[in-house]
Amino acid sequence: MKTKRDPWWRRLFRPRLPDFYGQLGEQGDHLVQALQALEDFLQDNQAEKAERVRDLVDAGHALARQNLDDLHRTFVTPIDREDLYAIINAVDHVFDYVMTAVREIELLEVPGDRWMRDMIDELQKGATALREGFRLFAKDPAAGGAKGDEARHAEREVEEHYRQALGDMFGGRALEAIREREDLAGSSLDCLDYVFAQMKRREVYRHLSNGADRLARVGELLHDFGVKYG
Repeated sequence: MKTKRDPWWRRLFRPRLPDFYGQLGEQGDHLVQALQALEDFLQDNQAEKAERVRDLVDAGHALARQNLDDLHRTFVTPIDREDLYAIINAVDHVFDYVMTAVREIELLEVPGDRWMRDMIDELQKGATALREGFRLFAKDPAAGGAKGDEARHAEREVEEHYRQALGDMFGGRALEAIREREDLAGSSLDCLDYVFAQMKRREVYRHLSNGADRLARVGELLHDFGVKYG
């Protein structure tokens, strides 16, 4: 039995609907890649690796602009227009903090450490969950929305690493370690250099923590949409 098709003239004048779920998945994919590139950059702070991060962030911003342009041009959307607008922008904001982290690491000449790597690892887990959630949402909004919870969990893990990192830098043990270091004994300038180095690290930690907050916001939206449309 042949499937009945619309007349050719109707197909000609019917606008092609953008695949917003697929486009969100592309944003998520670029975010995962950007975070992976950031982790690679932390290994040796090579300029070409930083450029790779910037290229991926720029591509992510370009995708967001294209998705918003498609949203403005179409009259029919799979979910509320305001919801699509909110989540497209929310994903895009995460890229801002990936870029900021790279800039701070380069500007302040901060070497990567285990706390940065641990935080970025959790950000990657959260971004991967969002990417999977976007792809699931089209067929199963509830299952897609559940992935938002994983992103929010990743944010909590980043915050835990952030607190531990601050304790490592400024806690009682850190002060004792400073007192015991022979190379710092009797030199105020060396002590100041050490303190400034710790403050630089804190700046990078803070940007990664803020990025996790933005990631959690995407997770909240995805979770809420799963409830709303599931």
